[in-house]
Amino acid sequence: MGFQKFDSFSGGLGFLFVFILGFVLSCISFLGVWLVGSVYCVESGIFVLDSVGFYLSLLSFFLGVSLLYGLGGLSFISKVMLLVSVFFSVLCYCCIHALWFWVFYEMSILPLLFLLIVESPYSERFIASWYLLGYVVLTSLPMLLCIFYGAALSGGYYLQSWSSLISGGCGFMVFLLLSFMFITKIPLPPFHVWLPIVHAEASSPVSMCLSGYIMKLGLLGVCRFSFYILSDYVFSFWYVVLCLGFSVLFFMSASRELDGKRWLAFLSLSHISISSLCLCVSSYDVASVSFLYCLGHGLSAGVTFLLLWLVYEVSGSRNWEILKYCLSSSLLLRVLSVSCMCTVASIPPMVQFFSEVLILCEGGYVSVVVGVLMFLYLFMSGLIPMFLVGSLLSRHYSISFGVGSVVSMSCGVVFLVVWCYILFLVF
Repeated sequence: MGFQKFDSFSGGLGFLFVFILGFVLSCISFLGVWLVGSVYCVESGIFVLDSVGFYLSLLSFFLGVSLLYGLGGLSFISKVMLLVSVFFSVLCYCCIHALWFWVFYEMSILPLLFLLIVESPYSERFIASWYLLGYVVLTSLPMLLCIFYGAALSGGYYLQSWSSLISGGCGFMVFLLLSFMFITKIPLPPFHVWLPIVHAEASSPVSMCLSGYIMKLGLLGVCRFSFYILSDYVFSFWYVVLCLGFSVLFFMSASRELDGKRWLAFLSLSHISISSLCLCVSSYDVASVSFLYCLGHGLSAGVTFLLLWLVYEVSGSRNWEILKYCLSSSLLLRVLSVSCMCTVASIPPMVQFFSEVLILCEGGYVSVVVGVLMFLYLFMSGLIPMFLVGSLLSRHYSISFGVGSVVSMSCGVVFLVVWCYILFLVF
């Protein structure tokens, strides 16, 4: 049974069935976007549904739906842990209670740490788990102590009441320490070391979650806890310039990577710097663009990791030189791979493209240095994925694909790709 073109009858029927299912889910999602999008800020107890929580909740929802297409090849414990992580991430997005925010955040990342140790098929997973434990989990206890101290100073755990801490020296230090610990979880330089290592050793679903929404939870934590000192002290001008300089170096590192997951991890490190730049140079009205950019970036990273998961199931390798032979054997997979690379490159009509143009306009008024670095960033961010596209589409080979889970997982890629391209119509 072949899967080389669209000429496999049974494969076509399977693809048609799962594609119709994905289309129905997309329609339901589209209606949900329009209905929920009319609500800007609704408070209820410890939760609030604002624009930030809305954008990021959509991100977890889309990634969770796309993971459904690949659940057939996962163990029961993986399914449960991924579901727990996605569920608590949605609660964390909308939480304005400091203590519960910490609980929801830890419950989002601990299942992924467990899957990294137990379910990863790679030999160096224990080293990667120590990196994740050291940079992300070991900062959790100091963060909890800072939350207790901040609550004692302000008289409550609700983050709206923490504005009084900015006037006191101890309260100001609490904000700085919390910002420092959340930056290690995003991660931004110089705390970025753990992300490529963990991505290289984690299973593909865990990588989807890490780049999809765990990085955004760290950025959300900085905004929720340290919004009052964000542009002056946390994401100061010179620190953001340093991050943009590192992003260019990350692009150069990605251009030398043959490992697909490390390649995408370096690109994620480069792209996340744009969110910090937006929070530094943008006005209050434009600050939410940072999380709209995070929504587009999370979808593009998630769909590319899903594509790598798909071809890894077939080829057993993550080397681009070997994956090229698998991708070139199927017209469908060539179309999907080019579509995924275009989302990573942020070409129009990606949400990231419009966000980057707006951030470039805002940053250009602030400093010429920021404008030059942004132009260099935009050039490199489009060049690296397009260079890979040229390599993937040259010198085709013919390799037969077994239908099975390949059809279902390819539909998951189609589901995310479609939303990457039509999301700008909603926002």
